[in-house]
Amino acid sequence: MVKFQLEDADYRRLLKLRTSLRQYLHWSEQQAHAVGLTPAHHQLLLAIRGHDDPRGPTISDVAGYLLLRHHSAVELTQRVGALGLIERVSDPDDGRVVRLRLTDKGTNALERLASLHLDELSRLASDLRPFWQDQIAAGGLGGAGTGFDSPHPVRARRIYDEPSADDGARILVDRLWPRGIKKEAASVDQWSVDVAPSTELRRWYGHKPERFGEFSERYLEELRNATAGQSLDRLGDLARRGPLTLLTATRDVTHSGAAVLADEIRRRMGVLTA
Repeated sequence: MVKFQLEDADYRRLLKLRTSLRQYLHWSEQQAHAVGLTPAHHQLLLAIRGHDDPRGPTISDVAGYLLLRHHSAVELTQRVGALGLIERVSDPDDGRVVRLRLTDKGTNALERLASLHLDELSRLASDLRPFWQDQIAAGGLGGAGTGFDSPHPVRARRIYDEPSADDGARILVDRLWPRGIKKEAASVDQWSVDVAPSTELRRWYGHKPERFGEFSERYLEELRNATAGQSLDRLGDLARRGPLTLLTATRDVTHSGAAVLADEIRRRMGVLTA
């Protein structure tokens, strides 16, 4: 909540910032269309190339970057793959995990856009420098109580994957501790059993993809109970402070409870798109 008196200059600075950002995004969309891509295609290519794991990101990783539901991320990667811009490859360490990487065609398209965008960002930074200077002088940049939330990536990943530098808080959301991993050696910040699917629901689901839709509905219903709701609220607080990675031992992360939970957290933060 804002605790200081806003002046005309504050509104002018905010207008300048939002107008400049919207102009930049509009310009970016035009550049993507100029090379035969949609903005979503461009963002996916950037998410793959910018991922810090040399093996490439998983579907869950790109869903977190793009703030998409898992099924939407799957559909997007299929469309972009059909254009010959990306390819799906098996993880070299675990053939059950699918990762994404750019083809030569995708790399060339992204490089053209990246160079243009870096130049445009330099120009935008120069134009907005007075805004930052004025805001800092007014004591309004980065101060407490401004009422602004910054959405951070919320991802679902296998606990057996190597930790990534951008994982943020790593929370295990399975009801059972994963086999083969010692608790004292696990790269886990917290084990949140309360938000895991019930034993009965987990056994009914049996990780059968054809049951995933009904499983998701039943799981979301379970999350409405008081204990799970409190734990879910705490995960939402973590997500507002930085990146959040939900860990599961499930092989098919896309059709896991962790994926459903990540979607629900994004929805509650108001950053989930279709």
